[in-house]
Amino acid sequence: MTAQLIHGRPVQQGLVAAALAKTSSAGVLPRVALLSVASDDPMLAINRELHMRTFAAYGVEGIDVALPADATLDALLERIHEANDDQSVHGVMVLMPLPSRLSIRDILPAIDPRKELEGLHPEHTAGLLPSNRPAPTGVLPLVGEAVILALAEYGIPLESRNIVLLTEEPLMRSNPVANVVARCVAPAMLPPSSPLAIVPIDHPQARRLASAADVLIVSLERPEVVSAEWVKPGATVIDFNPSLVGFVEREDGTQAPILRGGIATEDVASVAGHILPVPGGIGPVMLGVLIRNAALAALASRTP
Repeated sequence: MTAQLIHGRPVQQGLVAAALAKTSSAGVLPRVALLSVASDDPMLAINRELHMRTFAAYGVEGIDVALPADATLDALLERIHEANDDQSVHGVMVLMPLPSRLSIRDILPAIDPRKELEGLHPEHTAGLLPSNRPAPTGVLPLVGEAVILALAEYGIPLESRNIVLLTEEPLMRSNPVANVVARCVAPAMLPPSSPLAIVPIDHPQARRLASAADVLIVSLERPEVVSAEWVKPGATVIDFNPSLVGFVEREDGTQAPILRGGIATEDVASVAGHILPVPGGIGPVMLGVLIRNAALAALASRTP
């Protein structure tokens, strides 16, 4: 068996084209404030470049707000409040990773929920839980919606599927918001017939539990850990959390990052039915949802 690789770029393009057609008709240009705090983690610069480059490619204005490494929580919150108050800014986003002294849990509530684009504001997540549906003005959690949209685009059902999230305990502890989304919000977005099991990769039964999954979601900080023996034949495998493993020189002399996810893609492809790989799988879909949400926020800002 050779798995079909699912590339996220076509899904992204469809999402963005439809949303930006509406903003173009309304005569509004989406503007997103992208805030970050400098750190030694090379993934921060990679994430910032990726977001700004994608915004520019679609004609969305990205406002790069880069704070120094010693920025305090109060300084970051002040910049968030400035973006909240700026009527020309339609979206506010704080890039990960953050310095360890700053918690995204303290930052998200400060963003105006009308401008929070990832669906992680407490107002969005709390509105989803009681009814499995967001409030009329709410935003679905971006990661979960991106997965659902990508699978639907390729006709991969979620109903009556055994879904397993294979992750690492330190990763869940370091991001309490991601923990809440994985444990509470993500199950609320899934069909009732498809329960989600969260399995730490160091659990003694991790391989057995992963290999029983119809949909295996891999969110690891270590690259290429999951091999074919972890995967049920014909399963759909979704790879998250790119790790930087090196650089390659571009034609213009600049350095392009080499990213790998938690699965050994070529080996897993011999068993799986579908793979959303790293890079190029779910990441582009998430960016597409982000830009779509920015466009919807821009349109909503024009409504009296």
